[in-house]
Amino acid sequence: MKKAINFESSRYLLAFASTLGLISYSNCQLQAIAAEKKVAVETGGITNSGKTDISQGVLLNKRENKVLISQVNQKPTPPPQPLPAETNSPRRTRDRATVRSEDDIDVPIQTVRVKGDTILTQAEVDGIAKPLEGKTVTLAELRLAIDDLTQIYLERGYITSRAVLDESSLDSGNIQIQIVEGSVKRIDVKGTKRLENYVRDRVNLAAGTPLNSAKLEDSLRLLRLDPLFANVEASISAGDNPEVGQSVVEVRVTESDRFNAKVSIDNYSPPSVGGERLGLKADYRSLFRGGDTITASFYPRFSALTDTFDFGLEYQIPVNARNGTVTTGININRNEVINPIGEELDDLEIEGESERFNLGFRQPIIQNPRQELALSLGFDYQDGQTLLFQSGFPFGLGSDENGETTTSVLRFGQEYIKRQVSGAWAFRSQFNLGFGAFGATENEEPIPDGQFISWLGQMQRVQVLNSDNFLVIQADIQLTPDGLLPSQQFVIGGGQSVRGYRQNVRSGDNGLVISVEDRWALFKNQAGETTFTFTPFFNLGTVWNQGDNPNPLPDQTFIAALGVGFIWEPINGLNLRLNYAPPLVSLDDKGDNIQDDGLHFSLDYGFSF
Repeated sequence: MKKAINFESSRYLLAFASTLGLISYSNCQLQAIAAEKKVAVETGGITNSGKTDISQGVLLNKRENKVLISQVNQKPTPPPQPLPAETNSPRRTRDRATVRSEDDIDVPIQTVRVKGDTILTQAEVDGIAKPLEGKTVTLAELRLAIDDLTQIYLERGYITSRAVLDESSLDSGNIQIQIVEGSVKRIDVKGTKRLENYVRDRVNLAAGTPLNSAKLEDSLRLLRLDPLFANVEASISAGDNPEVGQSVVEVRVTESDRFNAKVSIDNYSPPSVGGERLGLKADYRSLFRGGDTITASFYPRFSALTDTFDFGLEYQIPVNARNGTVTTGININRNEVINPIGEELDDLEIEGESERFNLGFRQPIIQNPRQELALSLGFDYQDGQTLLFQSGFPFGLGSDENGETTTSVLRFGQEYIKRQVSGAWAFRSQFNLGFGAFGATENEEPIPDGQFISWLGQMQRVQVLNSDNFLVIQADIQLTPDGLLPSQQFVIGGGQSVRGYRQNVRSGDNGLVISVEDRWALFKNQAGETTFTFTPFFNLGTVWNQGDNPNPLPDQTFIAALGVGFIWEPINGLNLRLNYAPPLVSLDDKGDNIQDDGLHFSLDYGFSF
């Protein structure tokens, strides 16, 4: 017999649209890669199962400061040898007596002309050329001045460029100095076949004329940060005709494993649909072409492994040498309420399902090992339904009579990452515009529907305190002038959000989460890698609706917790994380799951080949 219930009076039903998987995919967790082995900083962000990180703020690795480029068989450039003091050139330091006697040929100079340069300012040229004009100097002194021009190039990283005297101009007194700006004749890639063009295209961006070693090293460091490669090095050698400044760049790469997988167990799922889940995630790189990645994830709940789950499939492909990428994917969620809050909801067969399709383009505008600025544009289509006794049924106002909601959303994102030896900054801004296309839900005001605008802002700071301790500060905020459907609302609570409370304990049109966590490495192995980290933390969160949203929120919308945790990595790939955070705000609708007592855990093992 079906159990009757007064749906209008139940304060808990409005939350089911969130716990049934119809939750916002715009609330993503900020993560940072810290320390020298690029360990993900799993701090309390706002993440729901199956979501991807919005950024990876990489701490500038001290090992990356070493020179990645070696010079092979390059013709050495003579050191600068300044003119005597009487020429008034500020670059002259050597005594005239050191000049070789065989170069003591007097050269009367009327004019000095420098040709072929693209980086020298007129003031720099005049500072070296003008003191020589109208004077008679030795050939050695003239060559010292030419060396000064070469030195300017060297100081700016143009290691294959040099200034050369046109000796045919000596007799006329109108001295011609030719600048030979170094260039790259070809780029040889060793260690890979599938990614040969991928590497060459990216290195070629830094191989302009004149060739700059700093830009070339930056391109190599970016390749080192690329998960496709385990190591990248390069050497520069003279080309077939070194007199014209042409060089050959040889890049040696070691590819990372192409297949990566992770198996996990955690309680990062709402207890009402099964708080403990199994996680299976795998990705394969360079499947169809160099640099593409296909990723699949499957997170079933232990309560019903085949009936309640989150499934995701994503494909990403690079589209240009500046790391522009196109990403498309699908997410499928199936949930069933097995542990409702409130006795009046017992024995009700409440289910939820949703499908989400996305297509996006991301393009870095500025990208180097120290900072990155990127823009992204994407389209999301999401369709969801809530069911009661296997029949469509609406929970709250916004869905149609069959419990269905549909959204079509354009997303415009801006990301900025600043990497330093002492820490990293990560910022993300995303504007979301829901519009009435492809069957998007439409309702009369003020009932929420698929037409809305919202903004999501995220910030993270990783601050290195010492070699064994760093601090992670994070804030997430969503603002909107519109009442939102549950799929677009801001959710808080859980092991990846505000720890100390159950997953997705509150949701609203607007919201804020702040988290501060200290990472203190207590034990390391013989290789110097951290194996046990102590993690005290504090986090808080709040949500609120727009004033005209007819769907009410519970009275308690602010939560906070102070807790401790640890991360244990006994062997490579195995990671155990445990957090305990007694709630500072006791909720009236608190359940009896361990999440409600502030206990969150995750155990995962990753491997690759």
